[in-house]
Amino acid sequence: MAQYCAPPAAGPNRHKFAGNTGMIHAMADVDLASPTSVSDDIGPQERARLLGRYGRRFAASEAIFQEGTPAREAFLLQEGRVRLLKRVAMADRSLAVVKPGELFGEGALLEGAMYGSTAVALTDGVVLALDRATFRSLLEHHTQVAARAIDQLVRRLRDAEDQIEIMMLRGVQSKVTSALLKLAGRISGPAEVTISPVELSTRVGLDVEAVKRTVLRLRERQYIRITGERIEIPDVESLRRLYTLLGTKDELAGQEDNVTKG
Repeated sequence: MAQYCAPPAAGPNRHKFAGNTGMIHAMADVDLASPTSVSDDIGPQERARLLGRYGRRFAASEAIFQEGTPAREAFLLQEGRVRLLKRVAMADRSLAVVKPGELFGEGALLEGAMYGSTAVALTDGVVLALDRATFRSLLEHHTQVAARAIDQLVRRLRDAEDQIEIMMLRGVQSKVTSALLKLAGRISGPAEVTISPVELSTRVGLDVEAVKRTVLRLRERQYIRITGERIEIPDVESLRRLYTLLGTKDELAGQEDNVTKG
């Protein structure tokens, strides 16, 4: 079995969780791989035409756009993964990891807008780079694309609200546990989520290594099992009880800090 804390190997899969490689039983599956892909409803001929005219390749680590620069193009990711970063207090904070079929840089739809984040490629890939007029025309001629774009933006807003709530938590374990419970979306029973350490770190506002250590600790205590980027939660209710205990612990620690400062 691969070592969870082994030094990361080269290549785009270096941040996969290592863990239990046994068979995973059928259960509620929460797959984060673009559930509302904006470009699903574009036909193959139209897609080929758009790629031929507006397609743009990028390399891993390349900046596709920079925060604070004029937003002249919106992007539909076709291949690869892209990370959105925002500068906060002299440090880059992850906002989201974009997957194929998803929209980003949507600020370009507004006249005179600036990009609110920096988009950096996690892997090699391809985007459709669409100016305001072209993207609006696409939405007008493909109503399903417009509906999916709205669904995706609403989901991104909901995720941002969850992210704010998680970041307000005190402890590292509380943040990771809360994120897993939100992703599971169940009150009880078993569940699975598919999420990489990079994506999970984005949701909880922690560095990747801290997230990996915390996930390993949860696995050692048998709250979860891991296969690649897939996290199995055998008993959501048990994980929820742990989250409640962690919250009590964090609250007591906060009270002790206040007494010490007093």
